Amino acid sequence: MQKFLSNLLIFFALGLCALCAFQWVRESRLRREIAELQHTVYLKLDAIQNLEASLKQTKEEVARLDNIRIELSGTIKTNKEEIASLTKYSEKLEKEIEADKAQLAVYKQAVDKANESIKRQNEDIKRQNDEMKQLAADRNATVEKYNKVVEQYNDLVKQYEQLQEQVAKGATNKPAEKK
Repeated sequence: MQKFLSNLLIFFALGLCALCAFQWVRESRLRREIAELQHTVYLKLDAIQNLEASLKQTKEEVARLDNIRIELSGTIKTNKEEIASLTKYSEKLEKEIEADKAQLAVYKQAVDKANESIKRQNEDIKRQNDEMKQLAADRNATVEKYNKVVEQYNDLVKQYEQLQEQVAKGATNKPAEKK
């Protein structure tokens, strides 16, 4: 019986070790993925900042060109060719702005997806921590039950030994009484 309990305890200990090792590997993989995602988010945020700065410069440039266009519209007809070229240039910049806006929207979607993924991972980690706490509580309860069983067994062994002593004393006293 004691060998079985020892083997059972060893089995549970090895199982717990295997579970810990499995979770450790999984946690390290998840942390590595989180670090990679954070690095990706950092790079995308940097790119977004650069694009916003470029967008601001482009907007300022467009505003400046529009002012020049307004001033040149009052000049004589000979300047119309120059005005037309500036208008084409401003249209080109506006197209670039629209392209930058579209690219910015794509980056924002990617950041939102990455944030959602991180939130899901954090929820998974919290759930796993709760499960680990529950497993630890279950293990503690099992150990307490095992300790109670061992205590009862020890008490039973003591009672058995006392009974054998009483029987031995009783056997030695009976022959003396017959004489």
